[in-house]
Parts: sequence; C-alpha cells; structure tokens
Amino acid sequence: MNFKKIILYSSVFSIQGLSNAAIPVLPELAGGGSRDPFVSNLLFSGYFAGAFLSLVPSGILADRIGNLKMIWFSILLTVLSGTAISLSENLWVLGIARFLEGVGCGAFFPAAFSMISEWKDSQRSLGEFNFLLNAGLAAGVFFSGMLAVLGIKTAIGIFTLLAILSCIFLLSEIGELLPSGRKDEGLAFENSSCSVKNKQYSVKSQQYSIKNQQDTSLLSKLGKCLKKSRETILISNFGKIWGVSVLLYGTTGFLTANYPDYSAGLLTKPELGLAISASYLAAMLSSLIAGRVKVSSKSIVRSGIIFASAGILLSLKMPLLAFSLIGAGGGMAVVGLIIAVSKINSSGFSMGFFNTGIYAGLGLGPVFGSLFLEFFGYETLFFGSALLLLITLFVKLE
Repeated sequence: MNFKKIILYSSVFSIQGLSNAAIPVLPELAGGGSRDPFVSNLLFSGYFAGAFLSLVPSGILADRIGNLKMIWFSILLTVLSGTAISLSENLWVLGIARFLEGVGCGAFFPAAFSMISEWKDSQRSLGEFNFLLNAGLAAGVFFSGMLAVLGIKTAIGIFTLLAILSCIFLLSEIGELLPSGRKDEGLAFENSSCSVKNKQYSVKSQQYSIKNQQDTSLLSKLGKCLKKSRETILISNFGKIWGVSVLLYGTTGFLTANYPDYSAGLLTKPELGLAISASYLAAMLSSLIAGRVKVSSKSIVRSGIIFASAGILLSLKMPLLAFSLIGAGGGMAVVGLIIAVSKINSSGFSMGFFNTGIYAGLGLGPVFGSLFLEFFGYETLFFGSALLLLITLFVKLE
C-alpha cells in the first residue's frame, strides 16, 4: 500500500475519533452540574467554529507549501489540543484546545482530499477514506461512553496517542516535510489550477526582470491563486455542487439535531443511540461501495440524495431504518461530490471551499429550521426538508 495512504487513513481516524470522544463527556468537561449548559455548548461549538474558519485559508496554504506539510501541521495541532484536553481542567484551556482541534481538522481535509484526488485510484481511495472517517466518529462516541467508568478522559487520551502514531508515520516522509524538500507532493501548488509557473519557464537569471521577480512573490502567487479559484467557482458547476452539499447536510443535520426531542416519548436513550450509531455504520459501508462502483459521480450523488431523503421521510415511523438510510445516503453522496469537485479543480482551495458547504449545512441547517418549529412542528418540517433535498435531483452537476 502507498505509505501516504497509511498516513492519511490513520490520521483521519484519529482526528475524527478525538473530535467525537469529547461529545459524550462534555457536561463533565464543563464541570458537571455546577456549570451552565451554555458552557458545554461552547465546548461543542468551538470545534466546529475552528474547522469552519480554517478550511479555506488552509486550502490556500496547502497549495502554497504542499499538501503533506499541511497534513503534518493539522496532526500536530490535533496532538497538542488532545494533550491539553487530557491534562487540563481549566475551562479557558479546554475551550481554546477545542477550537484549535477544529482548526487542525479544517487544515487536514482540504490537503487530504486534494492529495487523494491526484491518485490513480482516487475514487476507491475516497471511499476507503470516508469509511475510516465515519469509523473514527463512531469509535470516538462508542469508546468514550464505554471507557468513561475508567476515567472521563480515557478515550480522549487514547485517540491522542493514535494521533501521535500518525505523526511518527509522517517522519518517514521527512524529506517532503523539510523546507528543502522538492518531491512531487511539495510541488502540488504548481500542478493545481492555482499554478503560477509553467513547465517551460526559463531559469536563466539574465532574463529576469523586476516585474518577473515581483510576480513570484507570495502575494502575487496568492493573488493569482485566488483569481483562478474564483473563476473556477463562478464559471463552472462548483457553485451547484457546493449548494447541494449545504442542503444535504443542512436537512440531515436538522433532523439529527432535533430527533432527540421529537422522539422523547417514542424511543429510550439506548434505542436512540442505536439508531444514530446505525447511521455511522451505514455511511462506512456505502462509502466503500461508492468508491468501487463504475458509475458517474452524478449517479452516485443522486443515489445518495434519494437514500437520505427516504430516510428523512421514514424517520417519522421507522427510526432505525431511517438513520441507516440517512447515513448510507450521506456517505455515498459525499464521495460523489468530492469526485465531481476534483474533476473541476483538485486544489486545496477548492477542497477547502467545498468543505465549508458541509460545515455551513451542519451549522446553519438546525438553526434555520428551528425558527419554524413553533409554527409547523417537527413532522411537517421533516417532511418539507425531505422534499427540499429531493429538489436537488434536478440540479445538473456535469
């Protein structure tokens, strides 16, 4: 196996596992019953705020310095934040650590997706990558709850150690991590749409003019990168892909966030936990399948949307099947969406901007939907969100 795959796969598992390992013990991290629940919500939201704010800048930086260096930076932030959460009881330290953990996550995904999209077996690798992403989320929640009797932060410590192992794996690629490294990964910026050099550029010093030297400055490179990326987003189907990702994660996120209240008189906590866990398992399996099928990315996305929409509709009566379909649809659709993005532009900037759609949906969907709960109720809004998601089937992605 390509050793870079081992690095990416182990990293995404530990990063996602650590992010979710804090979720079941947030009240305890916030100080238990002696603290306002608002503190728990801040610790929860701090992670997503850090990820959202860092995605696009990290994508641009990955194009500039190389994907592997950005991945090393993200893993280092994950290790530092996980260590801080494991050892500290100070709320300020915990809050900052959760934010930096999110920044590490935001720094990781644009570089990782950009790297995978350049591989020959990119579709299969994306399926495997997304499988481990969801496996990490599921493992983080599961082991955090199971090992809480040994210590509230036991699972957090375990996933921090796994992140340290990923750092050790990265040492095998030390040549590409050093500033002098000139391997192909370090030249990713030149191969992306943000490239400011062409392969036929002459290196004879006597032909350099002051204008040429200014054009190779960092600001000039970033300016050209942003100009190219802006053109890609505005002229191509990128905006449509981004919009579909917002609606997909906005509608499913709205249901997931509100289902505990909706099902309070229908499901016990263990039954609710089982249903939500089923979504992770289904996403893992569907990701692997989507990575191996020989169909277009458009067909993969449409299949995922249909599965997710059916899951939202069935949530009114059959929660276990519903969450399984939602997870399967989400896992399938995201593989297709990333493939579609990579065909347009595989740069770190593009992958970072695409991921902001996911986080925008997860963050804004539940908030926006809750504004109408008082007027329409859960069932009407669940039904309406399913119909809204189905409308995206008419969006032409290719």
